[in-house]
Amino acid sequence: MFENTSSPTPGRTPGGSEKPTDSANMANKKIGRLKWPLALVLFTLVQLAVMAGLFNRVELAMYDAWFRLQGVRDPGERVVIVAMDEASIQKIGPLPWPRSTHARLLEALSEARVVGFDLVFDVPTDPTEDEALGIAIAEHGRVILASQFAFEREPNGEVAQVFQPPCPEIMAGVAGLGFVNMPTDPDQVVRRVTTVDVNTFEVPFPSLNLAVTMAALGMDHTQLEVSPRRLVFGEREIPLDEMNRAMPCFWGSQGAFKTYSCADVLNGVLSPDTFKDRIVLIGPTASAEKDNYPTPYTGSNMVLSGALPTPGVEIHASAVQSFLDGRWYREVSSVLNLAFLLLAGMLTVLVVSGRGPWVGLGGTLSVLLAVSGTSFGLWWYARLWLNVAAPVVLVFMTYAALTAADFIQAEMGRRRTRAMFSRYVSPDVVEELMESPAEVMLGGRRQSLTVMFCDIRGFTSYSENKPPEEVVSRLNEYLTAMTRVIFNHGGTLDKYLGDGLMAIFGAPVYYPDHVQRAIMAAVDIQKEINILNRKWVEQGQQPLNIGVGINSGSVLVGNVGSPERMDYTVIGEDVNLASRVEGLTKTFETLIVISERSKHMLDEADGNSVPELSYLGHAQVKGFTEPVGVYTI
Repeated sequence: MFENTSSPTPGRTPGGSEKPTDSANMANKKIGRLKWPLALVLFTLVQLAVMAGLFNRVELAMYDAWFRLQGVRDPGERVVIVAMDEASIQKIGPLPWPRSTHARLLEALSEARVVGFDLVFDVPTDPTEDEALGIAIAEHGRVILASQFAFEREPNGEVAQVFQPPCPEIMAGVAGLGFVNMPTDPDQVVRRVTTVDVNTFEVPFPSLNLAVTMAALGMDHTQLEVSPRRLVFGEREIPLDEMNRAMPCFWGSQGAFKTYSCADVLNGVLSPDTFKDRIVLIGPTASAEKDNYPTPYTGSNMVLSGALPTPGVEIHASAVQSFLDGRWYREVSSVLNLAFLLLAGMLTVLVVSGRGPWVGLGGTLSVLLAVSGTSFGLWWYARLWLNVAAPVVLVFMTYAALTAADFIQAEMGRRRTRAMFSRYVSPDVVEELMESPAEVMLGGRRQSLTVMFCDIRGFTSYSENKPPEEVVSRLNEYLTAMTRVIFNHGGTLDKYLGDGLMAIFGAPVYYPDHVQRAIMAAVDIQKEINILNRKWVEQGQQPLNIGVGINSGSVLVGNVGSPERMDYTVIGEDVNLASRVEGLTKTFETLIVISERSKHMLDEADGNSVPELSYLGHAQVKGFTEPVGVYTI
């Protein structure tokens, strides 16, 4: 008998071929190591897209979404609008109205703290009309008129900024001037207002809304200070961008501010006390005047949402109210946006990697909630605009990439497991392992199972004087039959041992009846060898006898070897005892010997499916101080 109970040759399957675990293990580790670099690559790609402006419009839309999420709010009635609306046009006549009409309007607004016209009176009209308006402006004493900047191409091809003030006939008594140019973002939505112009005059020239605010606060242009990204007047400090634009608060879409019709003011429906100490802005709101602009509150379907474009005069009112309240929004620095993007990516790696697609998806949604909540919280409480679209995209990309990487890693693990076990367990067991990979005991684990050793009696004498090809052919036929029987009973072929083999029952998939399975496999081995012997005798060949030894106990089962070369096997005292028990088949002149340890486990498991075992006696075996009790069947 060729006996080998030591650790198997690392890295070789029971059939003697190298296991395919090496490249799979290396590939798995490589994929695991690549997860953080992969996340870094995704972060870099998204950041490059941010720098290229690919997220600009989406970020603008998210900024608008925060306004709509907070809902429409009441700005109060400190700033009101006298609208040149459709009702006024129907009653007074089409625009432009005679300037005497505006003069009458100022008389009715005599109690207002400040009146600002969102109209540019830059072209003289009838002298009488101009004179009437000029007198009314002077008598009121707190009127701010609008000017504007036009852009014209000069003969040399350069574009020049041209200042267009009100005509001199009405300028004598004005309290101040301000330009009404309204900047829009690339999507044609107004989110910012230009506060001052520093290109035309030696001193900063204010916008209409700033000029109105300063007049209401009793300040003049000498108290206006502009520095890089900052506007200061009095105790108020306004954050600016590089183009001197600020981001005001918006209270709603069209109609958020208290609005009165010009016709009602002119016809005496409203008393002058209605406007006492209020800041009044006069301007067109009729849609035909085309002075309406989308704002953050304007919906994509304006009719269904009821969020119509906002008249320019109401945008000026929002800016005036923002000046008074100090409610201005500010974009965070690109460095902070980059750090937030990196943090979102890192959090996603931590909650996704190795956790499976559904748990990873839950973690991803949690990260998305945290990202969105942080962005909205900063916007709400600190009025800071932190990018959210780019982090959201990065979170989804990271989830998809890492889930794909985990899937590839898991698939490689499944293939490795299949390749590892398919040669020495039955296909049914392999499929069970695929369905329950946790049952695979890799890396060494204590397990109670049954070990079987089989050996051909007299094989050495049989093989003498015979061609090696004949010996190998018969040996293969015998081993194939034995392996089939072991597989049929859920056993695992551990290794071939020359003319014998070693098998285990209860690993890698654990069966509570592993002792019964081993014993019934031993019985069927004898039946199978009897069938083969009849065939061989008919062929004029010598029959063979197979000795089978069985022992049960706690052993270490799993991958044994080095990280480069591993073998799935069992190690322990009970493995050695199983080999010694197989040797006792000669001593007791029987073909199946079962240790008392297996018998005790069989009795504890109430193994009624196994025929009664017969006691053979006790025998001293090499390596054990106490005699071992054995049985047969």
